[in-house]
Amino acid sequence: MSNYIYRKMIEDSPIAYLHIEIIKDENSKYIGMKIKDANKAYERFFGDASEQKSNDYIKNTMSKKETEEWEYIFNKSKKNEKYIKEIYVKKINSYFNVEVYSTESDEYHIRFTKVSKQHMNLSSTLKNSPFIAWIKNRNGVYVDVNKKFLEFFNKTYDEVIGHTDYELFPKDSANEFIRADNMIIKYNKLEIYDEFINSGANKNMYLQTAKWPYTEENNSLPLGTIGISIEITNKIEVLKNIEKNEKTFLEIANNIEEVIVIADEKKAHYISPSFERVFGVNPEKLYDDIKTWKDNWKSFEPQGNVNYNYNSKEPVSIIFKATKKNQDEKWFWVRVVSLLDENGNVIKKIYVISDITQTKKGELELEKLRMDFLANISHELRTPINLILSSLQVLNLKMNLLDEELFRYFNKYLSIVDQNGRRLLKLVNNLIDTTRLESGCFSYNPKNKDIISYVENICLSVSEFVKSNNLSIIFDTDTEEKLIAFDPDNMERIILNLISNAIKFNKPGGKIEVFISCKDDIEISVKDSGIGIPEDKIDKIFERFEQVKTNTKKEGSGIGLNLVKSLIEMNNGSIKVESELEKGSKFTIILPSTLIKNSLGYSYENSNYINNENQISVEFSDICT
Repeated sequence: MSNYIYRKMIEDSPIAYLHIEIIKDENSKYIGMKIKDANKAYERFFGDASEQKSNDYIKNTMSKKETEEWEYIFNKSKKNEKYIKEIYVKKINSYFNVEVYSTESDEYHIRFTKVSKQHMNLSSTLKNSPFIAWIKNRNGVYVDVNKKFLEFFNKTYDEVIGHTDYELFPKDSANEFIRADNMIIKYNKLEIYDEFINSGANKNMYLQTAKWPYTEENNSLPLGTIGISIEITNKIEVLKNIEKNEKTFLEIANNIEEVIVIADEKKAHYISPSFERVFGVNPEKLYDDIKTWKDNWKSFEPQGNVNYNYNSKEPVSIIFKATKKNQDEKWFWVRVVSLLDENGNVIKKIYVISDITQTKKGELELEKLRMDFLANISHELRTPINLILSSLQVLNLKMNLLDEELFRYFNKYLSIVDQNGRRLLKLVNNLIDTTRLESGCFSYNPKNKDIISYVENICLSVSEFVKSNNLSIIFDTDTEEKLIAFDPDNMERIILNLISNAIKFNKPGGKIEVFISCKDDIEISVKDSGIGIPEDKIDKIFERFEQVKTNTKKEGSGIGLNLVKSLIEMNNGSIKVESELEKGSKFTIILPSTLIKNSLGYSYENSNYINNENQISVEFSDICT
């Protein structure tokens, strides 16, 4: 009864079935077949299933290539007990998936499943896509692939179509491909996964693959699989490098003295183990709220002008002093670097924090020693110079007691001593003041005064000296009076230094023009008609010890303009220079138009400039010859 049912199922099956015995010649070559059995579906596809008709077709219609292909199929089936291949039957212009099962004799059982090639081809989009694309039937046989597939695996179309993964790839890779295909057909759903393959020539690559069931229209039964793959080797390598770098970072962060914190605007994401040792507190709260950081300190004082903005992409360096209750103050140095997303937005910050308490204590001690040294050296250097100059004044009082010849003789050499004594005093003053400016210990005492009359009076006080050097000085302004805050002593040194340079580097019969313009800012310009400054030297003249080489006998220390620039910046201003060779130079001071306010409001001082002949003679000491 069971045999009858089995026979009935085969007879009524929509899949063509054929049972044959092949015929070979004396050389064991396939030349024909004996039909043992065939079901209705076979005759529906191929017509009369009689042995005579079939052999006539084999001998008269099939090409040599088709005959050899069938012989290959039978041999493969004999070797593996089963062989699957897609074939084209020219007689009826149709494609079939052929499953050939061998027996111990030359008999074979064959199933023919018709394939609709209309749907088993890749679309033109996939054919021309930059992704690897393919279609396989239920039995894992490749039905169609695109050009990218062939390029990637270095195959021809004929080498792929009609073959299985086992015939194209190493066994391990083929096993994985077929396992994935079977799961997709079994569960009839899309799968996306990453896979590692060898594409040939020992070239290992990573692919991201999407596979889904291939079905015909109005039929949900999977007839095969369709898939696309994108190479992601570079992406995987980047991820591996990130993982490696992360491991290296953690090894470093866990073993250095500095504290490393990675945080966004609200909370910490990583805190290195050294945090608790350096700060003496458990950092766990920072993982919930980064702002609780300040709760651990009695006082927290950033040093300098700190303008920290979380959204700023620029690196930031901050030094701050912090104190805990009943503990000594500590100093920390924080370096902040931004982590950006693909759009350039800040997503996290990396904070590297160093405990610089001991370094800071050493710096403060060193600064104290330096200031003590400056105080001593200032006294030690200036005292003998002042004694020399004072002695000269005493000698000058007795000069009128000498006869004319001795007067001329002593006056000549006493003038040389006086001039060079004042030059030495100027050099000492500049060196000491420059050092004080650098250490932040230079006094700055701004007062609200009329800048116009102050500068004008300085020009008037030096006019005779300018005239004695065969030059003229002109003062002018676009405003009669302008009250601003400035340090009078500093301003005197600035203006005298610029006029001194204008005298030294001018031409005989030349002129010096001092002009003040009062607009949004105050601009004080000192212009000469002298030899000018080479273009390649203009950016360097404000550097310490920098001098422009000239053919004149005028000399200097190279400190003056550097000191001038520092004094102007102390007054919250700036200086610029314009120059042209053989036509002269123009130095322009730019000061803010601001006033200072005390507890009584705004107060003003008399702006009259007290003619300080001693200061002028010191500033102009390197002009006299």
